[in-house]
Amino acid sequence: MKLKWQPKKLALLLLAAWLAGSLLPPGAAAQSSQEEVFGRISDKLICQCGCNYGLSYCPHLECPSAPVLRATIREKLAAGQSEKEVLQAMVAQLGPAVLGAPPAEGFYLTAWVMPFLALLVGLFLTQQVVRRWRRRKPEPAADPALVERYRASIEREMKELEK
Repeated sequence: MKLKWQPKKLALLLLAAWLAGSLLPPGAAAQSSQEEVFGRISDKLICQCGCNYGLSYCPHLECPSAPVLRATIREKLAAGQSEKEVLQAMVAQLGPAVLGAPPAEGFYLTAWVMPFLALLVGLFLTQQVVRRWRRRKPEPAADPALVERYRASIEREMKELEK
């Protein structure tokens, strides 16, 4: 069966999809948006039960902290707080250890800078070692006349030992 390009049917399908999306109840878009914000916030936070998983991925069935933190986030979002305000409130309540990534300010800036700095230092040291290896001069080959003189001397001494 060969499909034909039918722009009229495609246009009708796109129009139907657009109308279906626009006919959703007004709260559905806000609900979806609020769930997206909740997901972004819970992805940025660490569960405080000690599992060190993200708040949205805590694997414990009866986790003592994840449901409480999730409920707190939902309450703050329902109260009209923005994503940034909720994150600031959670940090104020639980400290910076609740964040999945340290803030890029103050002492915590070192957590962002040090990996790159260590990489640069490592690359520099590797470059220096390679340069030194390349600058090494090969050891000079032994003088054949000298080698022959030592060999003759060794043979003479071996013959004297045999006597």
